[in-house]
Amino acid sequence: MTFPSINENEIVAYYDNCEVDFRIVWHLKTHHSMHYGYWEKGTRRLRQALNLMNRKLAELAKISPVDKVLDAGCGVGGAAIYLAKNFGCRVHGITLSEKQVHSCRRNARFQGVDNLTEFDRRNYLCTGFPDHSFDVVWAINSACYASEKMDFLREAYRILRPGGRLVVADFFSVPLKKGSPEARLMDKWTNTWAIKSYEVTEVFHQKMREAGFRDATVKDVTEQVLPSIKRLYYYFFPGIVITAISQLLGKRSPLQTANTWSTYYQYKAWKKGLWQYNFFSGEKPGGYQAGGVPNN
Repeated sequence: MTFPSINENEIVAYYDNCEVDFRIVWHLKTHHSMHYGYWEKGTRRLRQALNLMNRKLAELAKISPVDKVLDAGCGVGGAAIYLAKNFGCRVHGITLSEKQVHSCRRNARFQGVDNLTEFDRRNYLCTGFPDHSFDVVWAINSACYASEKMDFLREAYRILRPGGRLVVADFFSVPLKKGSPEARLMDKWTNTWAIKSYEVTEVFHQKMREAGFRDATVKDVTEQVLPSIKRLYYYFFPGIVITAISQLLGKRSPLQTANTWSTYYQYKAWKKGLWQYNFFSGEKPGGYQAGGVPNN
């Protein structure tokens, strides 16, 4: 028997060390989001894009006030807070980082939604929640951390109520030959983020169906995150100089330096067409409405 695997210590070290970078360049103190955002015609600022990503996924998941949502890999609480404020639903956020749990609770209190939100430290591969606990499982830039993505999908399926929905927004790879220059470039990127590997789009789609989800859909939204891809790449050039000097002075860690390099690798890999950013959605079969209410 194989057990769900995730490199927990590396992930926690990455996020706890590199949170400062998100505060500097990604409006973390005000928007609490660590994803790429969603840009469409008329979107002019990153702040708008960060909110729009949450709204697009909420629409895809058909979030309603009676839903109970699990934010699987909640970061510092941005999506959970957005959903509670804008949809009035209950949200339970989980993360591997105790530091992030404290940030989530503080941010929710500041935003006035601590009555609708709950946060704790849990592994999304083995959450400990009873079967059929949630109407929606929501994962932005987090499912990629599972060593085997099927482990994430099976646990999401188990804790969803019949009729519950899964939404995933994440990075996905094209098929690559192991050891090829392209695969090595992708490895350089994923290693900077403590990720073992990205799943291939078609493989993840098939695994959703194998896990039991019906109406499994995928939408390539790489164009909608492109401004953020470029934005991070432009940050790299001044950032690597500042980072190198700061590390020599003992003011930045090797993990933070690696995070700076991630902005370079993600752009170069995108230019070579090695990855795409996708929205996935699927539904657990069954005769229930949102909130666990049986259909008549």
